[in-house]
Amino acid sequence: MIRIASTALVALSLAACVKGAPDIPEATFDGGSLALPECGYTVVNRVGAQAPERATAETGDDPTPRQIRLGLIGDPKTSIVVQWRTADETTKATTVRYGVGTALDQTATGLTYAFEAGFGDAVPIRMHEGHLCGLQPDTQYSYQVGSVDAAGGEHFSTVGTFRTAPDIVAHPDAEVVIAVVGDSRDGASVLAQVSTLLASKAPDLILFSGDAVTLGQIQSEWEEFFDAAEPLFRTAPVISAHGNHEANAINYYAQFAMPGDEENYSLDYGFAHLTVLNDTPADDGAIVGSTKTFLDADLTASDGARWKLVMHHQPMWSASTRHGSSTTLRDAWQPLFDTHNVDLVLSGHDHDYERSKPMKGMTPQATPADGTVYMVSGGAGAELYDNGTDFWTQYSEKTHGAAILRIRKDQLSAEVFHPDGSTLDTFSETKP
Repeated sequence: MIRIASTALVALSLAACVKGAPDIPEATFDGGSLALPECGYTVVNRVGAQAPERATAETGDDPTPRQIRLGLIGDPKTSIVVQWRTADETTKATTVRYGVGTALDQTATGLTYAFEAGFGDAVPIRMHEGHLCGLQPDTQYSYQVGSVDAAGGEHFSTVGTFRTAPDIVAHPDAEVVIAVVGDSRDGASVLAQVSTLLASKAPDLILFSGDAVTLGQIQSEWEEFFDAAEPLFRTAPVISAHGNHEANAINYYAQFAMPGDEENYSLDYGFAHLTVLNDTPADDGAIVGSTKTFLDADLTASDGARWKLVMHHQPMWSASTRHGSSTTLRDAWQPLFDTHNVDLVLSGHDHDYERSKPMKGMTPQATPADGTVYMVSGGAGAELYDNGTDFWTQYSEKTHGAAILRIRKDQLSAEVFHPDGSTLDTFSETKP
């Protein structure tokens, strides 16, 4: 699979204080690629970021790792990506120590690149990525990231853990736990609370439904976001849908590791097939053009999947008084959801919690087996919007919060939480 970072649509300058920021000519930020034969995929960055390169032994004045997070590009049963920043912007040394269980007996040298944060007087921000491939399915690993300087000094993070996805052929009784959260924007304190809560549920995968920040080109907002979410994001890989506030900025694409082109892509995780869509692309025509074509082809190819989930930012069914339902997306995509029997659609955008009745066309259905449930979970910290009800509403509440999905072969269940951990909503569907 190919990872592609999108072209930056930078609309304003950024004044930032970055320790040890290198003086890198703007001409170097024209994208590029690096093949990783050990993983079977190529990492590709678009204009706004440098081409990824293999790490060197170079360390700066403070190579302390920070903002550690996990991502996915290849098969989640056998691979994972670890990303991080350092306290300086000049360190290029990039190493991951990892192993099964509590061991740290394997080492991977990663890759690094910088991207432009700002416009005109752009500040280069350096990323570090370790690509761990050839892993064992359904296995817990320990890891730490960092570097060794020329004097032999070690600069490594504390030890974290993750678990690879299960092999459902070998283990048909496997269950996966998936966290669902979105719309943090300037609510870092709530995001930190929700992240700690979700981390305590030990998710295998994290789905973020968009609008991490208020304006995607402002790097200081991304600093707050990744600082607040680190307790969660370093425990399981993060898959994000692009939100309208990300504005297709390079800051968004360069700081997540996701499959495909990072805009419209899919992956299988346990018994779930997940399709992710960008509903605010640079070209609005893609919604009824290339994105719709991709969606149709992907759902057709995955018709045999046990559970089909779709995630995109703007809801098709919302009774919130702020945005409400996107009839443009509903007209374009819902017929495909109906045809291919999508089970659950996850969105944000409206800052409340809503769950629809099972919908087929414009008609609520008697059971989830007869239609698609649409869930709006936009409660990761952004200012709340008034909720509402309509003929499709099963439940709604003006509140912050997040959800945990548990998916096994015969059942999909969800528990939605307030930030204090109390239960907000529950629902489930079974398939004999």
